Amino acid sequence: MSIRERLAFLSQWRADFEHTGAVQPSSRHLAHAMTEPLRRRRPDRGGRPVRILEIGPGTGAVTRAIATLMGAGDRLECYEINPRFASFLRRQVQEDPLLSPVADHIAIHNAPAQELADGQPFDFAICSAPLNNFDAATIDAILGTTLGALANGGTLTFFEYLLLPEVRRLATRGAGRRRLAAAQEAKQRWLSRHGRGSTVVLRNLPPARVRELVARGSATPPRQAASRTDPA
Repeated sequence: MSIRERLAFLSQWRADFEHTGAVQPSSRHLAHAMTEPLRRRRPDRGGRPVRILEIGPGTGAVTRAIATLMGAGDRLECYEINPRFASFLRRQVQEDPLLSPVADHIAIHNAPAQELADGQPFDFAICSAPLNNFDAATIDAILGTTLGALANGGTLTFFEYLLLPEVRRLATRGAGRRRLAAAQEAKQRWLSRHGRGSTVVLRNLPPARVRELVARGSATPPRQAASRTDPA
């Protein structure tokens, strides 16, 4: 991680913690786990070009891992809501030694996931946005939109920090605690319908768990009566 990237991240962390959601960019170990479905795809698909979606790339820690796995004809679309991160990442796409070789195959959109343009479905999606920071409606919107943009059988990965939801629940009271509980329930409903396992990454600050979901049929928000079983 470059000093320039760390400074860009910290400046936005101080200005907008709600949407930044971490104290530093994802480690290479977390980035590796987030891109595992993409890493598995070559033997299965015989090198067919694929479309990849990244939500909330920030300063590009996971984007770089994606770039190293892109083959000829692959396409990466990144949606970043923070304009400073989007601007920083556009520069990095041209200058960074891992990103510049595939610069012509990467598009950076300064827009939320909910504004995904209609078009050809994606094969892989990676959500680098801090889902633990959002309310239930936003989680439903992000996961519903992203899963809905995937081809049937396409995969979505996202991460969550270990123990953070429980710590925040214990430190919060009243309406804030109810908001946190509703957000966790919303996430569990998506995992119950689409989850396909998880991986714990201890070599990250803080440690994290990567979740993998599979697009199957409808991507409308699951009903609240759905099972709350964690598929990990």
